[in-house]
Amino acid sequence: MSGLSHRKDVEFLEECNPPLVERNAAEFRRLRDLLVQVEEPARRAETRTQWQSDGSHTYTSRLAEARQLVTHMAEGYDKAASALHAYALALVTAKTHYSNGKRSERALAALIGTKGTAITRTAQEAEPMRQWEDMRATTGFLDGLAELTMDVDDIRDEANRLHDDAGGNFQLAKTAEQEARSTCVHALKQAYELLPEFTVKGSGGVDVYAAMADIRREAAEARTNPLTHLPGSGPKREMTGPVGEDALISPQLRDIRMRVAGLPEADDNYWDPPGNDKERAEWISHNKEILRAAARHSGLPEELVAGIAWKEIGGQWGIIDDGVDFFRRSADAPWGLSPITAENLPLRLGGNVDETSFGPIAVQVRRGAEVLGYDPEHLTDEQRSVVQSSLQDPKQNAFIAAGFLAQIKAETGYANIPADQLTEAQMQEIAARYNGGPYWESGKAQGYGDDFRNNLGNVKDAMR
Repeated sequence: MSGLSHRKDVEFLEECNPPLVERNAAEFRRLRDLLVQVEEPARRAETRTQWQSDGSHTYTSRLAEARQLVTHMAEGYDKAASALHAYALALVTAKTHYSNGKRSERALAALIGTKGTAITRTAQEAEPMRQWEDMRATTGFLDGLAELTMDVDDIRDEANRLHDDAGGNFQLAKTAEQEARSTCVHALKQAYELLPEFTVKGSGGVDVYAAMADIRREAAEARTNPLTHLPGSGPKREMTGPVGEDALISPQLRDIRMRVAGLPEADDNYWDPPGNDKERAEWISHNKEILRAAARHSGLPEELVAGIAWKEIGGQWGIIDDGVDFFRRSADAPWGLSPITAENLPLRLGGNVDETSFGPIAVQVRRGAEVLGYDPEHLTDEQRSVVQSSLQDPKQNAFIAAGFLAQIKAETGYANIPADQLTEAQMQEIAARYNGGPYWESGKAQGYGDDFRNNLGNVKDAMR
């Protein structure tokens, strides 16, 4: 239908995070400011140079060329920062339209529910808009449902209104994001073209060894410059994009495994999770060096990581996680005979297969995959098994959980706050986001955050 979109067209907005895009814009602004600091002394040096000989002329020319390169780089980073900033603002607008559309969609689903309950896999997986389109047309997979219940004419007007309102908001979200993305990509290409190409020669040009020595010396001096990293970003680590489907051990996982190799043995809780505060304190105390190392690696306060561990370690036995995983995978397996999707399994069994949590500090498979550098949308069975095994290892689990907490911090308004300046209230919000994700303001997630904060005193005592 013209002017309408469906949720599936824009559901990627669920994962879009405007603060994180803005954080990347801030990173480009940091690089621009750093280059401006370099360019100004070069300009003054060029101005002070006296034209005394051909050698001086050559030096001045090279100095002018270098300053021009730095200027172009600064312009490129500035353009990239502006493009990402504009895209972040557009994402806020798009996500608002998307939320409005989902609100109308939920109301439509409730209205449709008065006429029957979807039972088949196809019907369960259909969006409410699609369900209504099929019901009002009386053709398709929901015909039987419509025929077995009362006539839908008594809800037609309201259902049409909610359907069009949801579709209209989804269309607004789609348009806002697409137009902003197109503009942003175009600006980023222009920014890239402003960046010069550098050629380093081994002979007859730059002295590579002398240049490397200069770089090492300047890097040491730069540690005191606030522009060398964004506030609150934690230790610098080599970053890579998501590994491909042919890679089994990601660079991030390899790094974690090397780091945990030298740490003390962990106290597991697979078969015997702590059942009271005394046992939780004992578990935290036994594993404090691991928790401390994980927090340091992710640039977080140790009491934040340990506080989340306090909340999670008494959740349930590891064997129960394995059971939930088995039933969800069986429901979604190609050879499965169940007409019910994994999301619609009863009680705690219901959920996406990659939303199953594992480990002493419970982390979902898809979140663990993100932290470890895999593409959660295209995990192979072998990669999924590696992620699951890593989450179930207590030492690796602590580092992965800390990495996820660092991601959450980077996606909030607290991204620029250094670890030692995070307040208890700010850590409480991060804890609520850890538990509730996009629904962190719900009563359940807020209760989790309250409990996290109330236990911080016990956690700090256990970490001593």
